[in-house]
Formats: sequence, structure tokens, C-alpha cells
Amino acid sequence: IPAGPEWVEEHIRRLSANGIQTHFQLANITQLETVERMMRRGVCNVPLILTWVAIGGGFDAPNIYNLANFVRACPDNAVLTLETSMLNVLPLNMMAIAMGLHVRCGIEDNIWTQDRKAKMSSVKQIEQLVRISREFGRDIATGKEAREILQIGVFYETVEETLAANGFAPNAVGRQ
Repeated sequence: IPAGPEWVEEHIRRLSANGIQTHFQLANITQLETVERMMRRGVCNVPLILTWVAIGGGFDAPNIYNLANFVRACPDNAVLTLETSMLNVLPLNMMAIAMGLHVRCGIEDNIWTQDRKAKMSSVKQIEQLVRISREFGRDIATGKEAREILQIGVFYETVEETLAANGFAPNAVGRQ
């Protein structure tokens, strides 16, 4: 997060050269725009797999307005997961599930039940989200399906292929 685009570009190059796909952890729309610019310049020819990290304090605040704005800014082919912290985890994950997005949970983000009367293990949090997902009519991906969703091992050859696969408009002729 505190690194500039040059640092990020260097690490994307190193990861890609070693067959490791980039997963972007983004704090706001301006960082999404930076990733798009890197794709338009051919720096990262990978699927747009990202997490919106809404924890405040320099990141987007975890609220429905920022969530909707970030979702609106993502191209249709992006694979978007939500991440937040503490008592925001369950409400934002419920919104994500209802919207067809992906979720994340565990004790690194939250240790409390919503009423703060007890602590929850990562397993208990996952079980809760599985139950809620099923109640929303959302199936839970198998390991194989998750790898397909995350497009593990997919890299693109050209800028044009990268932009098209990720749902971005093509570069204007003569411009990047």
C-alpha cells in the first residue's frame, strides 16, 4: 500500500516471470485506476483478481456507499473479494454475498461475534458465511471451482488481450 507504482510494477514483473499470479489488494478506486494504467502499458498481463480492503485509516471506510462506488468502478470481468475488519466483517460480507461478490473472513480480521459477547474462531466464521451464503442461494465453490474462478495460472500475451479479458475498453489508437 505505501509503495509507489514503480515498486509494484517491479514485483509484478518478478512474480509473473516466476509463474506467480498477482492478486491485488486495493484500498480505493485510485489504486484500481493505477492497476488499469499498468495493464494498459503492458506491465501486468494477468486477470484482474482483487480484494477491496475497506478498513478506514487511509483505506476506504467500510460502508455501503464506498462499496457501491468501488463495485461500479470495477470492470465486469474482475473477480472481486471484500475485506474489512472487526464488526464490519459480517455486514459487509452479507452485502457481498447478496451482490454476487466473494468474501473473506477469519480471526486476522475479526475475533468477535456481532454482539461482542463471545469470540469466534476462523472455522466458526466460515461456517456462518457458508450458512448465510446458502440462505442467499449462493453455492460454495469447491477447491477446483475456486481455482477456476481465480483463474490460477492465467497470463495474457498482449495488452489488447489483457484489456479485453478483464473487461476494460481497448487502448485508444496511438495512445496508452
